[in-house]
Amino acid sequence: MTTALLLAQACNNRWSNHRLLTACATLSPEALQASQPAAFFGSLWALLGHLLDVDLFYLDALHDQPRPYRDHPWPDLATLMEAQAASDRRLIALCRALEPAHLTQLITLPRATGPVRERVERTLQHLFVHQLHHRGQAHALLLASGVAPPQLDEFFLAQDEPLRRAELQALGIDEEELWGTNL
Repeated sequence: MTTALLLAQACNNRWSNHRLLTACATLSPEALQASQPAAFFGSLWALLGHLLDVDLFYLDALHDQPRPYRDHPWPDLATLMEAQAASDRRLIALCRALEPAHLTQLITLPRATGPVRERVERTLQHLFVHQLHHRGQAHALLLASGVAPPQLDEFFLAQDEPLRRAELQALGIDEEELWGTNL
């Protein structure tokens, strides 16, 4: 595990969340909150809130400010989108500042059964897998809602750079920083 790879994953996470939430914004609040039998947590809206709430839980622990997990009552999609973007920027900043020695440091995760100690690198990998897992579910729920879901399975392949250039620039993601070279 390298700090450069974690930074690339954090940037991909930002890009994927942006694409997913932008697609969700085409749905009405009623459609977002509609009960869907296949939905984890009952609806696309609840799933999106869970994604963000878990990010906040782990980010607080990674910043040495552990707190118990809690569901936030996000009032609307615009507020959730702003909070997700801020969370994603916070994750990128954390990964950008990581030194190799940080990866094996222990953090505290408050759990219902008591505090658990985990390594930074394992916690970050868990966070990225959690995001991927639930974004895949949200992708399917969008399709079931009649919205063409965005492509989320690209991971910065050089051949696709022209297709993402403007979007990444708008998000403040610099691929030269990630890969250390021009594509």
